[in-house]
Amino acid sequence: LVFVLGLAGNLSVLWYFLRTRTATAPANIFLANLASLDLIFVLTLPFRVAYHALRNDWVFGEALCKITGSLFYANLYGSSLFLTCICLERYVAVVHPLRSLRLRRPLYRVASCLAVWALLAAAVLYLMLRGPLTRPFPDGRLACLENFSSDSWKGRISGVSLFAAAVGFLVPLALIGVCYPLIARRLLEMPGMAPGSRAARRKALRTVLVVLVVFLLCFAPYHVTQVVHTLWRLGALEGCPLLRGTYAARRVTMALTSLNACLDPLVYYCAAERFAWSPPCSGRCCWGRPAASRDPQGSGLQALDNGASRGAQAETVTSSHGAHGGA
Repeated sequence: LVFVLGLAGNLSVLWYFLRTRTATAPANIFLANLASLDLIFVLTLPFRVAYHALRNDWVFGEALCKITGSLFYANLYGSSLFLTCICLERYVAVVHPLRSLRLRRPLYRVASCLAVWALLAAAVLYLMLRGPLTRPFPDGRLACLENFSSDSWKGRISGVSLFAAAVGFLVPLALIGVCYPLIARRLLEMPGMAPGSRAARRKALRTVLVVLVVFLLCFAPYHVTQVVHTLWRLGALEGCPLLRGTYAARRVTMALTSLNACLDPLVYYCAAERFAWSPPCSGRCCWGRPAASRDPQGSGLQALDNGASRGAQAETVTSSHGAHGGA
């Protein structure tokens, strides 16, 4: 189900961006990269489905185990980073509108995306070159991405797991958790805005909220389970029989992380002003609104920038007049 919905949803998003030529619009650059990453990941899901259907017996060889395993973690933490970039973009547009206008050039977003892809490539190479990811079970079945030895856990696996949980989950979650109330407070403090700006500020809040829900639903259970399981394997947590259940829980939460490939299209729908599930239309037939009234950047951020900038400029003019009056 995740494979079908994720494949259809992300292909639709990329098709829309290519058809409307908005993939390189400033606000859509992160979305296009996130959709591409999700699409690459869902193409590996049939191998994982076959693995679990065969009662966790990997029959596709070490190379494919490394590829599918590496792409699983690349999608997990790449999605986390791209979603964080989307939230930070909304935060800057609302809370620091004048700075946002200076950062509207695609160069900054392209550089951020290249940095994320470089980190993912380095992580994939690390996993590919650091030894086998398959290991036989006692009954002869071959495990992939699980059933590691105690020495492996006490060596590279525990350190990598805890570092990834901190940098790839806790830090992005903290940033998103801080951005949402700051955006809400700033929008409540803004002076009167045009209807387009009011719709854009609701969209900005909705985007960050959807991203936060995706984080908590898809990523939080896995990382909580992974950290507890890692500490148990290291011997830091002992004496509780329930801790042994984290091994089975890891399988469930790993499957839950795959849902982000289905839920990310909701982020596209919230974040891209012009994105629609139906083909784009022309003239005055678009839901009773002129097509020209839609944001050409595909984000709604321009309306936010304009409304917020007017408020910031008004404050600047007022303070300037006050200073001249005092002089």
